[in-house]
Parts: sequence; structure tokens; C-alpha cells
Amino acid sequence: METSKRWHTFPWGNVLFSMSLAAVFGYYAHGVHAAARGVTDWLLILPAAGIGITALLAITGAKVIDWYRQVAPVSHHASDDSARPALLFMGLLALYVLSILIIGFDLGSFLFLCLALYLQGERRWWVIICFGLLVSVPIVVLFIKLLGVRLPTLLL
Repeated sequence: METSKRWHTFPWGNVLFSMSLAAVFGYYAHGVHAAARGVTDWLLILPAAGIGITALLAITGAKVIDWYRQVAPVSHHASDDSARPALLFMGLLALYVLSILIIGFDLGSFLFLCLALYLQGERRWWVIICFGLLVSVPIVVLFIKLLGVRLPTLLL
């Protein structure tokens, strides 16, 4: 019975470790960017750090969503069922807006779409990744290349 009780506790260790590692990635990438003599110094470090941070945020988000699904009470009231996912989605949206400055509009949009699909119940990883790419890449290209909007990006 002890394992089932531990299963429903919030995964603080996973979340704090992933966030700490993402912060280290960001600190290292910032240091490389600040000390760079030119584009060639940071060209390979910053995208790798951005991908690492994105992966850590995706893993953390998936872990928190899985925890939420385990502890969410089963209710027959429609208002109870829709309030928690809506609040979780609003938190995901706030995290997306904050992460744009750190990981860029391109990776942030991809990560947001993937986690939003996961939150909605999609579990096939290839569908999540393909949908994220098929939607985020044209949006980034549209805003940056065609409309000329200056947005922070990491890869495109």
C-alpha cells in the first residue's frame, strides 16, 4: 500500500532536478554567448542548449501532467471535470509565454503544441511530434520570414 501512496505524491524530485538542469543549460549557453568572439563560437552551443532545455521542459511537463491524471478525482459534474484541465492549460500557456524569451519562439511554440496535445490525451509520440512540427514551423516562417516580425528564435 505504501507504493500506491508514493505514486500519488507530486514528483518534486523529478521537477526540481529537470528545472535545475535546464537552468544550468541556460546559464552555460548565456556564458558562451556573452564570451563569444563571433557566430562560430556559439553557433553549435546555443541550439544544443535550446534543444536540451526544451527536452527537459517537455519531460517535466509530461511528468506533471501524468501526476495530475493520477490524482484527479473522478467526478460526475461537468464543471468539476472542465475546471482543472482548463487551469492546467492556462498554466501551460503562461509557461509558453515566459519560455519564449529563454528558448525562442520556434522551440517554445513546438514545445507548447506538443504538451497541449499531451494534455488533451494524445499519447502517440509520433503524432505529437509530427503535429508540433507541421504547425509550429509554418507559423514561425510566416511570422519571421513573410511578415517580418522580430521574434527571438533559436533554430529558424
